[in-house]
Order: sequence, then C-alpha cells, then structure tokens
Amino acid sequence: WPIWMVPCRLDGHGGPETIQPHVRNTMYIDFGIYGHSETPRFKGRDETLHIFEQFTLKNKGYQGLYAETLLSLEDFEQMFHKEHYLKVRKSLPYCEEAFPDTYEKVSRIGRQRVM
Repeated sequence: WPIWMVPCRLDGHGGPETIQPHVRNTMYIDFGIYGHSETPRFKGRDETLHIFEQFTLKNKGYQGLYAETLLSLEDFEQMFHKEHYLKVRKSLPYCEEAFPDTYEKVSRIGRQRVM
C-alpha cells in the first residue's frame, strides 16, 4: 500500500512565538500510510492513527490539518496554540457564526460537538 513521506524544514523565522515550531531548525516528515493491512498484528485504522498521533504529540510534532484527527480537544490545543487563530476569527465579521472551528472540521469528536 502506498506510503507518503515528505521532508519539511521549519526554520522558525518570523511570526508570533505561538505559531513557531517547538524545535527550531529541525526537519519534520509529513508521513502517511494509505490502504488496509491484512496482517493479524494490524490494530485497525483508529487505534493505529491514535498511536501515530500520540507519538507526534510526545515528540513535539504537528499533524497535518488536511487529515482527520482523533486527538482530544486538550491534546489538539497542546499541538496547536489557538490564541492568534481565535483573535483573527473574532476580528472577521460573522466568521464565528458562518464557519466551524478548525477542531470541529478535522476531528470526529469536534464534528459530533456541533451536531
């Protein structure tokens, strides 16, 4: 099955401290595994995603916000500081009324909160 691995260097220059990488001048890897495994050791999609997410959080990495997450809101906010995000949302007319929060868009748990 396909494996996606793309290196990405975040140098941490410019912008507010809360949106800087936790570790400056380091290489991150955008990593994805697609498909299904028939091996008996495969724990299933959700449990495997949870293992990857906890590894990423423990190692001060970031999860791509283009993919679904199973992180709790607390873990999500530990990975992504929201101060500037919330400030921008509040400054734009009708933004909060018209558009869901990022967590509500990418999280199964978050989507259940708004239904």
